[in-house]
Amino acid sequence: MDGGETTHHSVGDGPNQTVGAERRRGRPTKTAAAGLSHTILEIAFRQFLEAGYSATSMDSVAAEARTSKRTLYDRFPSKQRLFEAALHHQILFNYDALRVLETQTGPIAEVLPQIAVWLRTNTFAPRTISLFRLLAAEGHRHPELADYSESRVLRPIIVALTNVFARACERGEVRDMPPEFLANQFVQAICGGDIRASIYGVPKTDGADAIALRTQYAVDLFLRGAAPAT
Repeated sequence: MDGGETTHHSVGDGPNQTVGAERRRGRPTKTAAAGLSHTILEIAFRQFLEAGYSATSMDSVAAEARTSKRTLYDRFPSKQRLFEAALHHQILFNYDALRVLETQTGPIAEVLPQIAVWLRTNTFAPRTISLFRLLAAEGHRHPELADYSESRVLRPIIVALTNVFARACERGEVRDMPPEFLANQFVQAICGGDIRASIYGVPKTDGADAIALRTQYAVDLFLRGAAPAT
């Protein structure tokens, strides 16, 4: 014996056990992984809206989310995929309520005012307007973003309205026009002008009562214009 100290290893202290412990510590639970994805998507969506698509980077999202770029890219391989996932994650419109209105079987004159109120209520939320501003500013440089946003945000509205007008056409309540054309025109009549004003930052001067009255006028005018020829 040379008198040197003998190192004793207890059970579980070996290198294999240490590596295993590190792996266990490094592997997030499903709940933690879902929580991180939620945080990433919330941060990404806010950064896209505030800084714009071009100015937002994967690095800035990872830094604010306090995660590694590798973790971020494992979940979202590109900035476009991150944008799409962030938009998909948001609940910008109450589509469940719209689906209820879509399936109503009452006269078109009773259904359209309710849909108009739904449009006004859902379209002018601050995050929705911020998304429209982003698309107006950068959609021409990134048409894939505009296409995805159209399919995710606006297309369900047009589809629902198209179904409503298709039934109205069959019942002879409106002119025999393409239902999708009527759907697009109705959306423009109810909120097109105010959406443009909001995108441009024009200050709002009308109160809730004035907006409600203007919406009623728009619905009445639309119904008269779309009424069957006599």
